[in-house]
Amino acid sequence: MTGQKMKRIKAPDSLCDIAATAIREAIITGRYGLGEALSENSLSELLGISKTPIREALATLKHEGLVTIVPRKGTFVFTMGVEEVAQLGFYRFVLESTALDLAMAEHRKDLLISLKSICSAMTAAHGTGRMAEYLNLDGQFHNAFVERCGNLYLIGGYQAITGRTAALRTHLSKHATHTEKSIGEHIEMVDLLESGDLPAAVEVLKRHVTRGQRTYADGIQDIAAASAEDRVIRRKRTR
Repeated sequence: MTGQKMKRIKAPDSLCDIAATAIREAIITGRYGLGEALSENSLSELLGISKTPIREALATLKHEGLVTIVPRKGTFVFTMGVEEVAQLGFYRFVLESTALDLAMAEHRKDLLISLKSICSAMTAAHGTGRMAEYLNLDGQFHNAFVERCGNLYLIGGYQAITGRTAALRTHLSKHATHTEKSIGEHIEMVDLLESGDLPAAVEVLKRHVTRGQRTYADGIQDIAAASAEDRVIRRKRTR
């Protein structure tokens, strides 16, 4: 084998990484609800590994903003108040609108092909009630123009909120009206981009990513604990 290169063997993921991936997925998909308490003992038993990698995994997820560790009380899935939801929506709009502008300038054809394909798959998934698939495709739609923007710092900033955004998307999908408006806006954005009306598409994007703050009545400190009466989309203020 002299002179021949050997293929490197991929090192297996650590138990911490395996645990973090499993818990992250459970939070994003809504298996663990916003604000729900997480037990190291239960997670250890469920995943079949010791509490040490579980503890390390939770520390990783705390850094990602997916869990909150409260001394002497425990670990909880993150939750948000209305104001924080509003701030996240604004941050998303700033990043995504800039990314969309850059991606359309440099990768218009490829981006439109990708967005149209994702929209088609989203429509099919939504129409047959495959909500988990629909929500995953929703994330892919927004990632499509972020990953094509060509700015590593913008991409990094967006990746830092993808977990929270995905979990919040799952939480908000429980509101039928929210999801109905959401799918229509994805289609509308693609149509506007294809027609060359980027400013109008950006306006739809703004309405789309900031809807979360309008889903709840003002003053809600914890959206996970909001009552059914609080979870009302104020239709007069959305479009």
